[in-house]
Amino acid sequence: MKIFEFENGAGGDLLERSRTFSLDRPTKWDRPASAPARSSPSNSIVSNAERRTINLGTSSKLKLHVLDLGKLRLDKNFMVANSTVATARNPNPRGQVVDIPVSAYYVEHADGNILFDTGCNPNWGGPNGRWPVDGLQELFPHIGGEECQLPARLDMMGVGPDDVNYVVLSHLHCDHAGCVEYFRKSKVIVHEDEFAGAFRQYALQDHGSPYALKDLEAIIKAQLSWREIAREEPDQNIVDGVRLLNFGPGHARGMLGLMVTLRSQPGVILCSDACYTAENYGPKARQPGIAYDSLGIMRTVRRIQALAADTGAAVWFGHDAEQFATVRKATQGEGYYE
Repeated sequence: MKIFEFENGAGGDLLERSRTFSLDRPTKWDRPASAPARSSPSNSIVSNAERRTINLGTSSKLKLHVLDLGKLRLDKNFMVANSTVATARNPNPRGQVVDIPVSAYYVEHADGNILFDTGCNPNWGGPNGRWPVDGLQELFPHIGGEECQLPARLDMMGVGPDDVNYVVLSHLHCDHAGCVEYFRKSKVIVHEDEFAGAFRQYALQDHGSPYALKDLEAIIKAQLSWREIAREEPDQNIVDGVRLLNFGPGHARGMLGLMVTLRSQPGVILCSDACYTAENYGPKARQPGIAYDSLGIMRTVRRIQALAADTGAAVWFGHDAEQFATVRKATQGEGYYE
C-alpha cells in the first residue's frame, strides 16, 4: 500500500539545495563511516520491575531540550487533508504552501540520555542528495542552514553521538530518522511494524513514499543496536520520568511517542506525527494528508486526548508552526525544561 504518490511539478522553484554537511572544526561527530557497532545489548529497554510500573513518576534528574532542526516547505493539504477543495464555483482553487518545523527532543538524564527523533539528514538535497530530486526534494524541501542539522545542534550543547544511550524513533520517515546512523553506541528503539514496513520499501526500491531509501541504506551499513517494540507491547518507562508510548499504526505503520514528566509543569506528550498540528487534534480531529491507517490516526488522537485529560500534560504536536514558536529552544538561554 502506497502512502502517497508523487506528481511532477509539485514544489517548483521553492526547492532549496543543501550543501554537503561538515562542521568547520573537529567535534565528537567526526567518526569514520565504517565505525564498528558495539555488541548488541539485551532486548529489553528496562527491567521487568520498571515495566510493571504504571505511574510515570517525576525525576529530579531530568532536563528536556527542544531542538529546532529547520523547516519543511510543502502544500498544506499534506498536513490537513482537504485544506484546499475545488467546487463548482471555484474549480481551480489556489493552493497554500506552508513552512512547518522539524524538531527533535533530547532528554538529559542521570540514568540514561534519550534522543527522540533525529530530523533530516544533512545531505538531503542536491543532485546527489539522499532524497530523490523529483520526489521528496521537490515536494518537501528542507529550509535551514547547517546550524539547523541535528549534529550541529547537539554539538553546540556539547553532546556527541556516544553520549546518547537511547534513540527513540517515532517512525522512519525522512524528516525523523535522517541522522540515526550516527548513533552506533545507542540502543535504537523503533516499532516492529514500522521497521518491517520501511525496509520492505527499501527491498522493493520503492521511492513513492516518505522513506528515503538512501537513508535506509546508510542505516543498514551502520549496524545499529536495535530494540523493536512489538505490536501489542505495553507502554513502559525508559528511565524515571520518561515513558515510551506505543501508538501503533496511523500516520505510519507503527508510531511511538514519549511522555516526559517535569517538575515545572505536569509534563508533555511528544506525539510526533501521530498528530501533526492543533488542527488535526481538534476538539474535532481532522485527518492529515499522509496516512497509512486513517482509523488508527483517529484512535491515537483520542488516546492522546484522554491521556492529556487524565494527567494534565501538554500535547506537543509533530509539525505545528504556531505552537513550536512558543516552545523554549535549546539555543535560547537556559534552553531546557525540567
